[in-house]
Amino acid sequence: MRFGSLLIACMLACTVFLFKPPQVNADQLTDTEVGQFRALLEEQKLAKEAPAGALSDEEAGAVRGFLDQFKGITFGGFVENFYQYESVDTPAGDNNAISPKVFDRQTQSFTVNNIELWLYKEVPNPGDIGFKITLNWGDQARRLTFVGPVYDDAHNQPIGGVAPIAGQTGGRQATFSEAYVLWNIPIGKGITAKFGKFATWVGYEVWESGWNPNFSRSYLYGWGIPFTNTGLGLNYPVTDRFTVDYYLTNTSDTFVNNNQSYTHGTQLNYAVPDFLIFKDMNLHFDGLWGPENPRTSTSNGESKWTSRYDASIAFSPMEKWTLVTNGNYSHNASGYLQPSGRTLSSGQTWGVAQYIIYQHSERIGAAVRGEYFWNEDNMAAMIFRPPGFEGSLDGATGSAIPGSLAEITATLNVRVKEKLLLRPEFRYDIIVDTPNATSQQWGKYGEKENTTFSFSTVYEF
Repeated sequence: MRFGSLLIACMLACTVFLFKPPQVNADQLTDTEVGQFRALLEEQKLAKEAPAGALSDEEAGAVRGFLDQFKGITFGGFVENFYQYESVDTPAGDNNAISPKVFDRQTQSFTVNNIELWLYKEVPNPGDIGFKITLNWGDQARRLTFVGPVYDDAHNQPIGGVAPIAGQTGGRQATFSEAYVLWNIPIGKGITAKFGKFATWVGYEVWESGWNPNFSRSYLYGWGIPFTNTGLGLNYPVTDRFTVDYYLTNTSDTFVNNNQSYTHGTQLNYAVPDFLIFKDMNLHFDGLWGPENPRTSTSNGESKWTSRYDASIAFSPMEKWTLVTNGNYSHNASGYLQPSGRTLSSGQTWGVAQYIIYQHSERIGAAVRGEYFWNEDNMAAMIFRPPGFEGSLDGATGSAIPGSLAEITATLNVRVKEKLLLRPEFRYDIIVDTPNATSQQWGKYGEKENTTFSFSTVYEF
């Protein structure tokens, strides 16, 4: 028994050597075998780390393809609110004394003025396709397009966006202010075409108050230009400094055309090389020609044509300072009723505005605007309208009082943490002259002067 036990123990000890795995030196493996071994280990490692339900290669490719559609699309917007006080006693509701203050119409009131959101895809290179969609909510949304919107209470919206019941704003305070497709046509340097509804090309100021030097708009913006156009626009960069635009659109500020003909327009923009004190100088010219008044039953399907011209020059004479001069002229062949009872065969308006802009730092700036506007032919209907008069933009039927006026506006722009803009503003308006010494002026008591204080906030995102 002792011999048998000893034999079994020896056999068990030898199994360690009999079944030991073969030893292979690293230098005995080929490079291919080493690579395969490493790939196998990496695959096993990834398999252990992959979460349950991970996407297959096909599924991941589909997701990437979907996300690629959104490359280059930017999203942005802002919220703008204001409070405004006027020295002139105005009627209840959203009528203020100064008719050309087209958007900041609420007085002695805290107002949600404009909530704006946009999606935008640029087309910087020939062949690119993009778009822009801009949505607006709030009091300003009711005033961006005159023809088309209807109030929730089934009342048609009067021209100029005034609520049908005094003291009530009411209505649909939302609109698509812009909705157009962009295509950079690969011809020459690239012709950028936009098709749809877009902000007008005419004028220096824009409806986004935070992008203007001042909070309130000028007379030239309120009376001298349209706000939106719907149609086709073409832009071509002739040189690095000179660009040309051509437009073919419906009547301005309409969703649909209200004439048989269309409005034509052009824009010329030239960036002047620096010389002497004229730094960062820009010359800008806009023109518009078309049947801008709504057609009537006696106008053979279209109204008589309107011509508008707007030009501006901007430059920086010294660091932190910018000077801008803006001029505007309009002519219309329609008849305009005068206080004397006589009707003019045609009418014209013109105005000039001077801006002095000082940017102390990235956070603090100021702007002063002085302006004169001449409308003694009564072409700018709605001018100096008496309480309760809503009038018509067709000069042949409007009964607005003609005149000329001037204003000076001072605005402080304070930017808080880049996103929040605070804008206290002081404005003084005066009626310079009215033909035939008419006594019908502003507000309840026929004042010729009006002082406005406003405070607005803009938060951008």
